[in-house]
Amino acid sequence: MKTASNEIRELNATRTMFIETLSHQFWAVSGCGVYVYLTPVDVNGLFSQFLDTNQPIKIFVRQCVKNVLG
Repeated sequence: MKTASNEIRELNATRTMFIETLSHQFWAVSGCGVYVYLTPVDVNGLFSQFLDTNQPIKIFVRQCVKNVLG
């Protein structure tokens, strides 16, 4: 059974991985970082949406960047 602190650490690690992947994808596609296009509140909202899906981070992030840069 996971303890609450382990769950928090796991969530924080997932959030960090999500933001790093999102930032990398924006740099790769546009040459600019994620915060040129999105606010921290937007990024947090995308992370919340990601948690509600069963998609891998890379697939979800690619779709997000595509939608933003559309």
